Amino acid sequence: MTPEVLIQTLGNGVLLGLIYTGIALGLSLTLGVLGIVNMAHSAMLIFGAVISWQLVNGLGLDPFLSILVILPLFFLLGSLLQVTILRPVERQPEETGLLLLFGVMIVIESAVLMIWTTDPRTLRLGYLSGSLDLGIVTVPFSRLAAAGIGLVASLALYYFLQHTMLGRATRAMADNRDAAEVMGIDTTRLSTLVFGLGVALAGVAGVALAVAFTFAPQEHVRWLGWAFLIVIVGGLGSVPATVAAGLGVGITESLLGLFLPFQYVYLAIYVLLAAALLLRGEGLAGARERRM
Repeated sequence: MTPEVLIQTLGNGVLLGLIYTGIALGLSLTLGVLGIVNMAHSAMLIFGAVISWQLVNGLGLDPFLSILVILPLFFLLGSLLQVTILRPVERQPEETGLLLLFGVMIVIESAVLMIWTTDPRTLRLGYLSGSLDLGIVTVPFSRLAAAGIGLVASLALYYFLQHTMLGRATRAMADNRDAAEVMGIDTTRLSTLVFGLGVALAGVAGVALAVAFTFAPQEHVRWLGWAFLIVIVGGLGSVPATVAAGLGVGITESLLGLFLPFQYVYLAIYVLLAAALLLRGEGLAGARERRM
């Protein structure tokens, strides 16, 4: 391995890591604040990707402008799901909500397959087709743009949680819901906002996915595994932890690609997912004990 190859690999890993961070943000938010394992997260991610693809190829809209359509649309979708499906069962065992969201995943997946079929899709844009040559590393414009979406989404969520009244109320609810209610926070409405925001982040990450990769609607579960890995490794506690975990996964995947055949890299990532669940001990079941 030459220094040039190593630097290029690390650069690719950083870009992948920022994209993966964007993919995990929505799941990290809903799990960290609400204790909800959103099994439909990856289906919503692919739904965002195909909506962006449709807006670009059908209406000629720039993919970055498509975010302005997807963000409110998916926020509304998430809010409606929380009000109509999750709120009525919030006092029931957690498995009830998980199964309902699994049903939502099946519905979204089936709808996407019926409308857009199983054909792989790619966003082909002239200004994103080249690469930026920095001398020691070459950066594809498409990966750079997708990584930028993930970074901006992370910064926006961090600012919301740390520097706005609603964000502080969200962190208070994540710490202790009962105490937040005593302090006058309307946790019912705030839960709707948080879940809507989590789904909106999944839709935005779908745009990044469409910009950076060839995607197929039926492959969404793969991205759910990546999102869970990032959340388990350390992304549930805070936005910086999500970024750190995402970068770690991206760099690890890139380095593994130097030594393993392509098909074994994904196997190794899933082994890491299983190891993270075992080594962390509390796994997803203990997610509520962590703090935003």
